[in-house]
Amino acid sequence: MAAEFIAQDLDYRKTHLAVAAIENAAIKLGVSSSDLFSRLQKYDIVKSGLFAFYEELHTQSLDWVSDFIIESLQNREAQNI
Repeated sequence: MAAEFIAQDLDYRKTHLAVAAIENAAIKLGVSSSDLFSRLQKYDIVKSGLFAFYEELHTQSLDWVSDFIIESLQNREAQNI
């Protein structure tokens, strides 16, 4: 039971970080958060970036994490041209 609670709490914290970073990044880019989320999903940046590296990312500032996803997205989109 305790392990299930811990897993749910970690999932909540990962999701909370992702939502906050995406909303902040969308503001920086001047786009809607739903549009940015769609672009991030296209390149699997939410799951393979934000969720996979949560342990490292949650120690950084929200602005740093937002810049990280913006840079990751821009790099992936530039490679896809």
